[in-house]
Amino acid sequence: MPYKIISKDSNHPNIFVGENFNKKEGLLFIAHTDTAGIGDETKWVHKPFGGDIENNKLFGRGVIDNKAGIALSIYILKILKDQNKLHLAKFVGVSDEEKGADSVFGASHLLEQGLQAKSAIYTYSGNDTITIGHRGQVKLWINVTGESAHTGSRGWQDGTKGASAIEALNKLLVEINKINFEDTHESFPNYKFKQTVLFIEGGNTTSLVPDKARALIDARLLPNRSNEEYINKVKNMAKQFETEKIKISVEINTNLPAVFIDKNEKIVTILQKLSNEILNKNPEVRGCGPANEGYMFINAGIPTICGFGVSGDGAHSKDEYLEIDSIPNILEIYVKTALTI
Repeated sequence: MPYKIISKDSNHPNIFVGENFNKKEGLLFIAHTDTAGIGDETKWVHKPFGGDIENNKLFGRGVIDNKAGIALSIYILKILKDQNKLHLAKFVGVSDEEKGADSVFGASHLLEQGLQAKSAIYTYSGNDTITIGHRGQVKLWINVTGESAHTGSRGWQDGTKGASAIEALNKLLVEINKINFEDTHESFPNYKFKQTVLFIEGGNTTSLVPDKARALIDARLLPNRSNEEYINKVKNMAKQFETEKIKISVEINTNLPAVFIDKNEKIVTILQKLSNEILNKNPEVRGCGPANEGYMFINAGIPTICGFGVSGDGAHSKDEYLEIDSIPNILEIYVKTALTI
């Protein structure tokens, strides 16, 4: 099987298997080669890397996120190669996805090197939905500095000394929480704009007015609103809370755009038809809430399904498992999609 390793650095190898790396032809199967951590191993009933099988379920870290996708993709290429049709599909195993879907070492690097395809399927698990996109994600660090003073001093009492960074941060977060984009989007039924404070810290010690504080906020946006619109709103609010002693900076931690492909794209209609025929189900066609690397491929001009694959549960959680019986059906759908696209 033809393959090549494509790496931005030696610690983050990506693998391409197949032919026609930079040609806009064939169906591209995508899977990431890293996994989430296991957390507290004592919480697992089955060993994280034991490969236990029980009740027709295969247990282990990464079995659905994304090892099943890797295995099926390679098997698909073998089937096609044996039929002298290898040109109909190709596979990339991308590194560093679990970092947050914005790594410069994995999918991004492959696309910079010219990776192309007629269509693509990111082989995330789940087949009740044909995922045609995802919401955008913004994470912002709000950094506040103030002025320290003894909390028992006359100056702090009278307001002539000190400025609490924590109090300023709290007031700003209350104001940010009022941001409410009430839009809806037909490709994202039941999803809307949502923001969450993920992390807050501040202060130095007891009896000292805190002169620093920071918070990490997470926002999920529909395609109706650009990430930049949200970021600018937060920055403008921050400026309003600055004083002579209070200074606020806004630092972008994550900035992933919302994306979606048309419900009538050929890759979508093929998966709908095959799901009905092989799985005897009519999966919902819509975007998903969490962001993933699908935006990179869609923005590179490759109509990409941002998730369709085997059945299972527990990704990023204890006792992740794959439903073994789902493998043959998803394999058949993948192969027939490659033959049809």
